[in-house]
This record gives sequence, C-alpha cells and structure tokens, in this order.
Amino acid sequence: MEQNSRLVAVGNRGFVVALAGIGAEPVRCEGAPEFAEALKRLAIQRDVSVVFAPEPLMEATPDAVQAFRARSHAALVGLPLLESSSHPSLEQVRTLIEQATGARLI
Repeated sequence: MEQNSRLVAVGNRGFVVALAGIGAEPVRCEGAPEFAEALKRLAIQRDVSVVFAPEPLMEATPDAVQAFRARSHAALVGLPLLESSSHPSLEQVRTLIEQATGARLI
C-alpha cells in the first residue's frame, strides 16, 4: 500500500517560500485561475497528504476547492494572510513554526 507523505504549499512566492521551511513542496501560482488548475492537478496525486493554501485564493475559487475535496483524500488547509481578531497573520504562523521546529524560515 502506498503511503501518503507529501506536503504541498500552493500560492504566491512569499506563501510557498514560507512553508517550504517546514518541508512543503512549493507550487507557485499568482491568481485564481492558476490556483484552480494546480488544485486539479494535485487532486489526482495519491502521494499528497496535505495541501496548504491561502484563504483568499480558496475563497476566490469555491468550485475548485469543492472539486479537490471530492476527488482527493488529502487535507486542504487554508491559511489566512491578513491579521484579524480570529486569525493570525502569515508572519505569526511563520513565527510559531520557527519556534516549534527551531528552524529559521526565510
């Protein structure tokens, strides 16, 4: 039986670089159409276990997100990019990851 093991980060350069520090494979895309296409490709890859994506891109492509979740067994995790009272900023997420892993993320 094939073991699921790949972590993937889909988004703009800053987003994927930040998550590459925890071992996520970067899939760079700059807009909603590219993001939807990337999700379509990732949904059929059986060795992907977690896909990190920016919440704004997920909100801009609800049909692509729904299709991914219907086709893939991988977890699709939306991360906020803007600080709010209920969500940390990407910088805060980066700091938490650095503290937890002891690694310096670029």
